[in-house]
Amino acid sequence: MSALPSHLELVQGVVLPKPVGADPVLDFVNTRADWTVRARPRTEWLTSYEAFLIWTSYVGLLPPATVFRLIEQASGKPTEAARRLHTALEFRADLYDVLTGQTTGGSFEGAARVIEKASGRRQLVPADEGASWELPEDLAQPLDQVALLAGELFTGPSRAHVRLCPGESCGWLFLDQRGRRRWCSMATCGNRAKVRAHAARVR
Repeated sequence: MSALPSHLELVQGVVLPKPVGADPVLDFVNTRADWTVRARPRTEWLTSYEAFLIWTSYVGLLPPATVFRLIEQASGKPTEAARRLHTALEFRADLYDVLTGQTTGGSFEGAARVIEKASGRRQLVPADEGASWELPEDLAQPLDQVALLAGELFTGPSRAHVRLCPGESCGWLFLDQRGRRRWCSMATCGNRAKVRAHAARVR
């Protein structure tokens, strides 16, 4: 097998993009390539519900033991698992529209419905020092986890620092808290821009 590009990593047999967004919600949006072509992405990394589960573990949203149990659940409910993945990908597209200011066609309403539904599924459970919110361990949990964090991003101060990578055929999102970051990754888009600028100077 040939070496993977620097922005990708092999995780439990699944190729996934490395987290560069500085926020798991933005890394979720970045699980497809080339947002400049909306109808048909150049590369889709969440190609199955299992890949979605592995991604949630990779970025630290769900513990590996939970992911293992959910993979077992999904194997016995393939139709539901496929439906959950479809909903997640629709939510991802709505998130992108909202975060890039392209809220046409009901994108905000669609994202809000998913976030509100996830919020309503939280359960208050006793903890060592009081109580904590938890989500049921079922096939909806991965998307619910992302949705709750998306709600926090929408309503919190970090929303103002979301930036769009200007790289050619990219469109990935990232947080720029200090106002100094231009690219999703200097190793990919930043380096390609430097190469193109150098070639233009040589010509």
